Amino acid sequence: MRGRGRSLLTTVALAVVLLALAGYVLQGTINTTRATGMQSDALTVDMKFTEARIAVAMQEVNLRHYQVEPSVAVRKRFDQIAAEAERNLADIAGSSGAQTRQDAQRLLAGQVAYRELAEQLIAKVADSDPDFMSFDRLQVTPAFYALQNDVDEVSRAYHDYAQQQVTALGKRQGRLLAGTALGFGVGLTLVAMIMRMVLGYQRRLVAQAADSRHRALHDPLTGLPNRALFQRDLHQALEGGPAALMIIDLDGFKAVNDTIGHHAGDQVLVEAGRRLAAHVQAPGVVARLGGDEFAVLLPRVSGLAEATTLADRLVAELNRDFTAGGRPAAISGSLGVALSPASGPGDADELFRHSDAAMYRAKRHGGGVAVYDPGTDADQQDDRMQLFADLRLLLETGDPDGCLRLHYQPQVRLSDGLVTGVEALVRWQHPARGTVMPATLLPVAERGGLDAALTYHLLALAAREAADRLAGGWRCRVSFNVSPGALDDDGFAETVLATIGAAGLPPELLRLELPETGIMADSGTAVDMLRRISSSGVTVSIDDFGTGLSSLLQLRDVPADELKIDRIFLGDLTPGTPDEVMVRSSIDLGHNLGLEVVAEGVEDTATLVHLREISCDYAQGFVLARPVPPDELPAACRAAEATAAEVLGYAASSPAL
Repeated sequence: MRGRGRSLLTTVALAVVLLALAGYVLQGTINTTRATGMQSDALTVDMKFTEARIAVAMQEVNLRHYQVEPSVAVRKRFDQIAAEAERNLADIAGSSGAQTRQDAQRLLAGQVAYRELAEQLIAKVADSDPDFMSFDRLQVTPAFYALQNDVDEVSRAYHDYAQQQVTALGKRQGRLLAGTALGFGVGLTLVAMIMRMVLGYQRRLVAQAADSRHRALHDPLTGLPNRALFQRDLHQALEGGPAALMIIDLDGFKAVNDTIGHHAGDQVLVEAGRRLAAHVQAPGVVARLGGDEFAVLLPRVSGLAEATTLADRLVAELNRDFTAGGRPAAISGSLGVALSPASGPGDADELFRHSDAAMYRAKRHGGGVAVYDPGTDADQQDDRMQLFADLRLLLETGDPDGCLRLHYQPQVRLSDGLVTGVEALVRWQHPARGTVMPATLLPVAERGGLDAALTYHLLALAAREAADRLAGGWRCRVSFNVSPGALDDDGFAETVLATIGAAGLPPELLRLELPETGIMADSGTAVDMLRRISSSGVTVSIDDFGTGLSSLLQLRDVPADELKIDRIFLGDLTPGTPDEVMVRSSIDLGHNLGLEVVAEGVEDTATLVHLREISCDYAQGFVLARPVPPDELPAACRAAEATAAEVLGYAASSPAL
């Protein structure tokens, strides 16, 4: 009886201890859950203030970018970032804490005020208002720094508060573990289970916090630091001494996305990031800024020689062949390098602008490496802005003085040496700069979103001049180049047909030259538009064939009438060379698909003769005639036919000329 009583007493004591332990654990869990919720709320507010802080800073970057390059794309990025900053602040203003709401509402008011000033500045820049610099200095810049200082102070305060909550949670968990340990002598197995559960819960919290922080500061596709983390690293690097910044843009990436698919494009981005990171040693940083743009930071760089040596290696890596979606992808890189001042901390935004300007210069010269030059790059930025403003005004007013003109280059049929068509090529007679060639004009139009308007303006001009030649008794087809931007217009087909109808030009006398990448970019939409155009009698040429990564399946579905072999394949047509094999194969492919084949950029008689020998249908180039104004075109055509007759052994020129 005594033993049974002790057993009962022990059982009761054990039950009491277990109940007490259970109550203690339950209460501790409740307190921990409450503390976890407070921590989560604090971290959320901290994250939103941090995002707002970053967005405020990026507004200024894009505003300064717009002053350098006032394009639709830059304005759109500014609006998106400003909206993101206001959305984050508005979300915080709806939280439960009175102080939090008050801080968020104050910052939101400052953000709205700054954005209104910024939009006024954008309008002044867009209108070429000479007072925009004064307005920027006296109103926009002070408003930005006031807002930036305020959001920095608030963000730091809430970050500190979030850290306090993390510390408090740790202390509560420590007390819970200590109390749980007291029950080990009575219920070892039960306590062990509770310990495992608590420790597992703690590890999950820590892992989730680390994962959230990593995802907030790294690009999800490549795993590289994102723009926010790179900006932080750049500011820290500039405080520690001279640094080099490289901005890298992938050339040819859009063609990969358009022709192989976005999944293949993602593969290229991942591989490009891997190649860059493999050549940049710590403390250097490689980041993906967005799209196909990367950045490299070299803190404490010894000088320009070190930076350019690495830049050359990086570009060489990007120029090596990529494989995406099981297919080769022709990608290269344009890299701009800028160094911070040797004395004193540099300005991060200014360093970004300098390296970005150098990168664009490298891109204009066909890729490679360019080092920022204060005279060249600053002047070119101003030059692009002025050219864009002049072109926009010219298109808005309808070019009353006829500054946008067309020159024409004859196309000779190699079977009989006769000129059967001409290609229209734009020239801009600028009142201050003289003749602006397409290599300068077209990039300005494309970056500013004016390429579609320019295409339609020049198409109307080409149609009128072709109709005039027809009225004079000369029936000659005109080939007209279409920009990729015009192909994105849903009303492209209708506009083309309405334009030639208004000019009185028969549809069969117009041939549209569309870039291979533009046709393949959205094959379904493009093919539908081309079918509507082809059904009217207008013919279609696939320009720059061989440079756009199109597949035979896509090529089969395009309602084209002609392939135009790009000049880059005409460098060496000696039998058996890679160029000759490519050209011969393209001609055979075109003929097997029922298409005519034109070789452009023919510059010597040997190439002209060999093109006829391998059954190319048409040729154009300097060996026959250069592009000339409309009034010189008949003479240029006669000269082209005379050259063809002499080189190829044909009879005299066409009587129509």
